[in-house]
Amino acid sequence: MTGNIEEILGYHFSNKELLIQALTTRAYSNEHLCKDQNEFRTVGDVVIKLALTEMLMGSGKRSGGTITPARIKLEKKKGLSNAARKLKIEPFLRLGKGQIIQNHGNSDHVLAETLEAIAGAIFLDAGFDKPKDAIRKWFIDEGI
Repeated sequence: MTGNIEEILGYHFSNKELLIQALTTRAYSNEHLCKDQNEFRTVGDVVIKLALTEMLMGSGKRSGGTITPARIKLEKKKGLSNAARKLKIEPFLRLGKGQIIQNHGNSDHVLAETLEAIAGAIFLDAGFDKPKDAIRKWFIDEGI
């Protein structure tokens, strides 16, 4: 289950359970009594903010007035879900039965939250440099 998604994400987990949990929605965990991605999303949100800020600074943006609007555009639900769609992570999501029926695996909300959870899981698996490298690849098409 984890091999191909690791190639797509640009990171290979030492602890594969972190990746599986990051891909697990609350609906799935309620049906299967397992851990979900919730605990990883907050740390992933912070990791993404910091990585994007560093990338934007590296691209020449130096003031809060130029960095903040550009970062917000990328880190909002739409920006994260677009990155998730480009990566094609949808087939790897662990969705509840209702989510599958309602095609929630393609919703901006689920994709954005999952990408945040993945960033958090990478951070917990390897520290900050590895998620930063992966996030750079996720947003490469954004011209950063």
